[in-house]
Amino acid sequence: MWGFVGVMFVLLFLLMPLSVVDGKGPSADLVGARYSTRMPGALKEDALQVMITRDGNIYFREHRIALEDLPNKIREGVRNGAENKVYIAVDARAKYGEIPAVLDKIRLAGIEKVAFLTN
Repeated sequence: MWGFVGVMFVLLFLLMPLSVVDGKGPSADLVGARYSTRMPGALKEDALQVMITRDGNIYFREHRIALEDLPNKIREGVRNGAENKVYIAVDARAKYGEIPAVLDKIRLAGIEKVAFLTN
């Protein structure tokens, strides 16, 4: 009996979508990837993280911002000592058309290194 319960818990956790959640800000169900690389820089407190949620909202770190404000926020973060790299977390159900617009704003801020966070 307990073996069956254990197997059910394992299946439950394997089939649950993983989310980016830190308790302070928004969350996103990230797209899965077969071959990915660990990015410990994304976990730093001053990391330049941009999140696109399924409803099209854009977050810089934990704060919701307008797309037009993104370049200024990124420049400010780099001036304050953050790594010259932006980590993007995109919800798996976000519309594709929102991603190029965010990438254009990141390039406008002068950032060339961009990493997409996946599961």
